Amino acid sequence: MVYDPFDEIRRIHRELDRIFSEMFGRIGRVESPVMVREPAVDLIDEGDHFLLVVELPGVRKEDVELYVNRDSVTIKAERRGGEEKKGGSYYVRERVYSAFYRTITLPEPVIPEETRATFRNGVLEVVLKKEKPKLEGEEKGYRVAIE
Repeated sequence: MVYDPFDEIRRIHRELDRIFSEMFGRIGRVESPVMVREPAVDLIDEGDHFLLVVELPGVRKEDVELYVNRDSVTIKAERRGGEEKKGGSYYVRERVYSAFYRTITLPEPVIPEETRATFRNGVLEVVLKKEKPKLEGEEKGYRVAIE
């Protein structure tokens, strides 16, 4: 019998297929009605401030907590799913309670007390004033004449 080193790889592949089929192949089965996710964010440098844009679909403004430090921003939010129906069996249940949590490390210090935030249509926009805005050309460095 000739040894085939790829037999083990094929066996592992079959086992992984079986495991994933068991986990995700059962339509409608939800193991836990609670999900914790990281919201999608954009952090934009606009010169004297950063603009942080955070997607929080299905979340109400009252359910969002925002914390700002000199070097980071933390967002916590909750989304309440549909009320559980008693007396029936779910075939598919995707509207569950979700918690969003994310801490974003800022590339430069900001002034937390001067932070402004707005929330519209599931999108949180946070304006973070920089402690010391970069001067023009500072990120490249200053060109020095060589004598």
